[in-house]
Amino acid sequence: MDFYSKFVKRREILNSLLCVGIDPDITKLPPSLANTPDKLYVFSKEIVDATAEYAVAYKPNIAFFEAFGSKGIEQFEKLISHIKTNHPEIPIVADAKRGDLDNTARQYAKFFFKELGVDSLTLSPYMGSDTIKPFIEDDSKMVFLLCLTSNPDSSELQKKTFSETGRTLYREVAALSEKFPAKNVGLVVGATHPKELLEIRKAHPDRIFLIPGYGAQGASLEEVISVCGKNSLINSSRSIIFSSSGPDFAEAAGKAAASVSEQMRKLLV
Repeated sequence: MDFYSKFVKRREILNSLLCVGIDPDITKLPPSLANTPDKLYVFSKEIVDATAEYAVAYKPNIAFFEAFGSKGIEQFEKLISHIKTNHPEIPIVADAKRGDLDNTARQYAKFFFKELGVDSLTLSPYMGSDTIKPFIEDDSKMVFLLCLTSNPDSSELQKKTFSETGRTLYREVAALSEKFPAKNVGLVVGATHPKELLEIRKAHPDRIFLIPGYGAQGASLEEVISVCGKNSLINSSRSIIFSSSGPDFAEAAGKAAASVSEQMRKLLV
């Protein structure tokens, strides 16, 4: 099943937009895992199993694994395999923010889509269409282009205006996405920009949005859902996965995910 079909089916079953971000920051892992081999994998696996009932998608961030070299990558691969084997109905968005020339992009696509078998990937569109095309040669896959990110300094570049069109860079990126099928190319739009989020949604109603910045970064769920529409994944990472630093970390994450999912159900009525 392709990413789009898995997303829509999961969204409709749960009546939710919750994407659980898996960011196993080594400095925040529970002390109970201190002497655990493959602690990044063990922590992430437990979080996944505890939240699977409520997750429309998972977004594991490869940076937290790459920091530990080949041993970290091995744990990332184990995590992806675990999700695919035990929760195959839940789409996986690998948060890797890749973006490179055509021949290099093709190698990234091979690793994430062929070797790992994830459903989707975050991309930087800075190099234009050349860096996007290799990732969607398999039309069952999805990429999310960094459009308007949630970090405070995003405006340094993303809100600059092009003199030729009068549009901001983030609007140019959103326009670029329209060169490709909506089932294959979506947009990353931060929850910390609700006004711009509504603007982009009105201009691109068919695009799937991946929305970071809810929860620990302070954006209101009510505000986000009121402007993003149902064709969205709202990501929550730290506020779910680090709900507890004790041995009950997985149980606490499950409860946090259940609470967010319930809020979403009420707001999506």
